[in-house]
Amino acid sequence: MTDPRIVFTDANLIDGEHPARAGMNVVVEGERIESVSEAPPVARPGDRLVPLGGRTLMPGMVQAHFHSHFGAFGEGVTAPALGLEAAPPFLSMLAAVNARTALHCGFTGALGSSSGHGIDVCLKEAILLGLVEGPRYRACTRELVTTGESSDYPNNRTWFMELGNKGLTYEVDGADAWRHATRAELGRGADVVKISASPGHGSVPARDVMYLTREELRACVDTAHTLGKKVRAHVASRIGVLECARAGVDVIDHADRLDEECIEAILEAGSFVVPSMLWTVRFLEIAENWDHAEKPLPISEGYPEELATTLERIRGVREDFEYTARMMPEANRAGVKMVVGDDFGTPVMPHGTYVDELELYVKQLGFSALDVIRWATKNGAELLDLGDEAGTIEPGKLADLLVVDGDPLTDINCLREANLLAILKGGAFVKDALPGA
Repeated sequence: MTDPRIVFTDANLIDGEHPARAGMNVVVEGERIESVSEAPPVARPGDRLVPLGGRTLMPGMVQAHFHSHFGAFGEGVTAPALGLEAAPPFLSMLAAVNARTALHCGFTGALGSSSGHGIDVCLKEAILLGLVEGPRYRACTRELVTTGESSDYPNNRTWFMELGNKGLTYEVDGADAWRHATRAELGRGADVVKISASPGHGSVPARDVMYLTREELRACVDTAHTLGKKVRAHVASRIGVLECARAGVDVIDHADRLDEECIEAILEAGSFVVPSMLWTVRFLEIAENWDHAEKPLPISEGYPEELATTLERIRGVREDFEYTARMMPEANRAGVKMVVGDDFGTPVMPHGTYVDELELYVKQLGFSALDVIRWATKNGAELLDLGDEAGTIEPGKLADLLVVDGDPLTDINCLREANLLAILKGGAFVKDALPGA
């Protein structure tokens, strides 16, 4: 007996790549898309017919910068380092909650970004075993850093480094050590290595330096690629972006100070860029309206609190943001593969508010909604190595689908959770609030 199918009719189809098409029909059989057509499909006994009445059908989205165990602990991050906010078992439970949140917000895929205590690998395996509800997940390592980079934590906060309590960071020096660390971290089951390549981004101005030597960087990238894995880099400086692209880093996070030469190198390497600009906006909203003479910023990250230093820092962040806002459209027009994701899990950006980032790109920075949806769907799936399996709505692809009450090409805000009438992952309903469900 043939399994029943799901037959979506009269859809406003946003297929992940092209402009919307009205009146389309999509048939799902099992975990895959059977057909996409203008002509009404021939129904079979037992089919579930879902007339959408012009509602939007689109691919599931991908969070490409997912901090699985970040959470809002009070009014700020009070631990000396990320990954030390609570005991690892608690952070693991938080990761499970965050994974479910992402899936129910329409993100059927996610790529981890710096994770301590092996939590990302455990989360990936728990999702695969059906113990945790979450997106198709690619796990990240700890964040590999160089000695001296702990200068991001000033003198009164380096005691935890001396005790060996480094949270989600792992200090590595020398090409051989970087090669060994990459093998060790990936050997635990991760899919992508996270490195810290330069200072800056979001709440700290970028300085034009790179932490790693070229030999260290290439040792990491070559080792990961030999093992069939990826490398992602926190990098804001121009020289850092350029060297990461030339070394073949797969995911360039932030890229605040990229220029035309960087764009050419990124295109040649085929790297993905995660602009992640919402965190900067949130920081500036607080910092530029704060009474600095009265009390220090709540998001201090341990930097000196002298008024002049604080104001200089804020001015530097503003200059970086305005520069990035001018250059990212240039990178997009040039064909750089952009993806979405930001530092969600901080107090000013809790998990579940992911559409705020999309809204920023469309309504404040002037990107087209179609481009941003392409970043979140087609490009995101390609980054997860699912380009042949997901990210667009085509026959034979996995039925990772969203039914949206509204048209996100007209108003990107309609992608918020309340407007998601249905979420399918591999043809199975994660959420089903369709009429007559």
